[in-house]
Amino acid sequence: MHYNATLSFLLGLTLAFTAGCSKDDQELPEPTPEPTMSYSRSVVYQDNGQHRDTTFQAAQLKAFVTQTAQSLAVGVEPTTTTEGISFEVDRTKLPAALTGTYTLQTLRDKTLDAETRFYYDLPESLGGGTVIYPSSMQHVTGSFVISSYDAKRQLLSGTYTATLTGASDPTVAYSTFPKRKCDITVSGTFANIPVRAVQ
Repeated sequence: MHYNATLSFLLGLTLAFTAGCSKDDQELPEPTPEPTMSYSRSVVYQDNGQHRDTTFQAAQLKAFVTQTAQSLAVGVEPTTTTEGISFEVDRTKLPAALTGTYTLQTLRDKTLDAETRFYYDLPESLGGGTVIYPSSMQHVTGSFVISSYDAKRQLLSGTYTATLTGASDPTVAYSTFPKRKCDITVSGTFANIPVRAVQ
């Protein structure tokens, strides 16, 4: 009788300990996924169709997401910051879930969703400096997509593509005139990028 009571007591302790471990395991927070991004840029010259294309490897890239009370901005660029692109959307055009497909502002229509800015750094051999292409001064087509937003961990994911039609060649010195006209297309993805609040 005493043996059975002891055995039952030990069995009860084992079950309680096992149940406690299982509960603890379930309460462990999920690891935060690593941020990933991609970025490709194509320059196609209108006079002869010549291409200057570059796709950066993931290890060569960085991305950011910042938000203020007025706007949400997403940018992707090489870690060397030789070029890059950003998209900024007015908060009034964003749903609470943030997800959606957003149109790109352009020279002809600044009322669309996302202000786009592409930049290209000139090497010192071409005089240095940065050539900036804001959507307010360019003919831009494409879209900016927020595919998911993890509100608990404040992580944003999506895709983007922007084509600047009839832009001036970004790869020549400022003093070059006239500059060749080209179509610049920048496209890529961003995933699990932390959202950072700024003033």
